[in-house]
Amino acid sequence: MLPIAFHAVPLGGRILLPMHIPALIAGLLLGPAAGLVVGAGSPVLSMLLTGRPTVFYMVPMVFELAAYGVVAGVVRPLIGRALARRPYLALVLALVAAMLVGRIVWITAVVWLAPVLGIQARTAAAALAALGAGWIGAALQLAVIPPIVRAVERPRAA
Repeated sequence: MLPIAFHAVPLGGRILLPMHIPALIAGLLLGPAAGLVVGAGSPVLSMLLTGRPTVFYMVPMVFELAAYGVVAGVVRPLIGRALARRPYLALVLALVAAMLVGRIVWITAVVWLAPVLGIQARTAAAALAALGAGWIGAALQLAVIPPIVRAVERPRAA
């Protein structure tokens, strides 16, 4: 549902990156296996239900979002142990690590995929330029994901 809502805004998907949010949250909350399933499955499911992303963007997104989920799920406990007294900082650092690795995976997948599909315009420079549009989405992720994760993890009063 997030992509549908965000695509109501012109270029909302490319700028606000709504599909990244569930993959990152799944990895941070549920671990690397759930992050992998949510990350790899959501672009495919979204394409089948809405037609977005297109196949060319969907394939790299499968790898990117899977990387988000896996890295978030693996890195958070590692950083969490090192920063046991600073759990919020550990959460944010794990999120940043996942975001960086995921974007590197996306660039790699786009650069690899372009020649396979016979697309000449997609070069490493074009892939890097496409990342520039996502800085607002990255800021949004940093603003909303940690509070969501903490709220879900917060013990409920009976």
